[in-house]
Amino acid sequence: MYKTFYSLSREPFAKETDPSEAYQGAAFQEALRALEYVKRTRGIGLLIGEPGAGKTFALRALKESLNPSLYHVVYFPLS
Repeated sequence: MYKTFYSLSREPFAKETDPSEAYQGAAFQEALRALEYVKRTRGIGLLIGEPGAGKTFALRALKESLNPSLYHVVYFPLS
């Protein structure tokens, strides 16, 4: 319904959305910087936020920048 109304070519919130094609506002950029810091310092991080805040999307964006032979991403959904 909204795809037609807004003349969209695909679902705007699909899990298949490429992070490079999405709007990357200030909050998203801040989250990515924090995740990049954890990566750079080889630390452990915890990403928390309200439902729909973009946590999973930010992690997927970070995952795209990782070398798969050096990093293994683990996802623990708690809901």
